[in-house]
Formats: sequence, structure tokens, C-alpha cells
Amino acid sequence: MSFRPQHDPAHLYFITATLLGWKPLFAQPAYTAIVLGALDWHRRHGRWNLFAFVVMPTHIHAIIKPLTDHTISTVLQSFGSFTAHAILRQLKHERNDEWLVFFSHRQDQDTDKQHQIWQPIQAKNVFSPEFLREKLEYVHNNPTAKKWSLVRDRADYAYSSACFYDRGAVPAVEVDDVGPWLA
Repeated sequence: MSFRPQHDPAHLYFITATLLGWKPLFAQPAYTAIVLGALDWHRRHGRWNLFAFVVMPTHIHAIIKPLTDHTISTVLQSFGSFTAHAILRQLKHERNDEWLVFFSHRQDQDTDKQHQIWQPIQAKNVFSPEFLREKLEYVHNNPTAKKWSLVRDRADYAYSSACFYDRGAVPAVEVDDVGPWLA
């Protein structure tokens, strides 16, 4: 069972979704496109405001705010389920038996499913402008971290919203400006 914070409709949430076994599936553009599409779909369909995101080879981070009658649990379940099914379809389409076998070795106790793509998705309440600034920097600096060194300038990373905040450029997925929440 993953930890879910108490839903507060006034809060933003910092989320982390990690692939089972930290497999670098998102190093392949077809799989990154699935996640970017799901982030965008949830935003365009009024499920959440998306303030920041980064898709790393093995995981994603985002800062979101569920909208209207959606709770943090329902939007994360929707996001996780949709992306897991789409990833499995892509793996089957590519006949990637090695990864299909890996994802069939489940670590959770849900016997209704044959595969597990995600580790439990984590969400933390963003409770202050200071914590929001910290998480915003963390999200955007991830590709430049020593462990990854994917780019020198974080705004150059194609699968992040850093270019929006650093350069005013349009990211791979449109984001909502977090500026009013930092005041």
C-alpha cells in the first residue's frame, strides 16, 4: 500500500512515480511520450493543474493540484492505471518479452493484475511557499544532478517544465504558472 497524504483541496502535491525496479524505460521516447500524454490529458480534462514536471529515465516528478471533485488518490490512480496499460500495450507491440517478464514479477499484492509497472506512487502535501520552492527546484534540477548529468542547463532538458520557468519557452506539456502560489 502506498502512502497517500490526507487530501486537502487547498493544497498542491509533489508526486514521485518510479518504475518497478528502477528500469530505464523512459530513456526510450515512445514510453516518455506515454507519460507526457497522460500528464497533458489530466490537465486538459480538468483533473489537475500541472505546475511542474520532469520525466527521468526511471521515474517522474510533478507538482500538481487536483481540481473540482478529484482527490489526490483518484488522480494518481487514474494516472498510474492509464500509463501502466499504455506501457504494457507498447511493450507487447514491440514484443519486448524481457521487460514484460520483468513487470510480471509483481511486488504488490494485487492478484487481479498480471503486471506491475509502477512502484507505489508517492504524494506529499505542499504546505508552504518555501516547501514549494524547494520541490520546484528539485524537480527542475533532477536532469543536471550528478547521478544523471543528462544536460548541463536544466532548461535544455526536453522532458521538463524548466524551460517555462527559466526561459519563458513552451515545454513538452503545457503547465500552469506556479507564481501565484509562491507569493
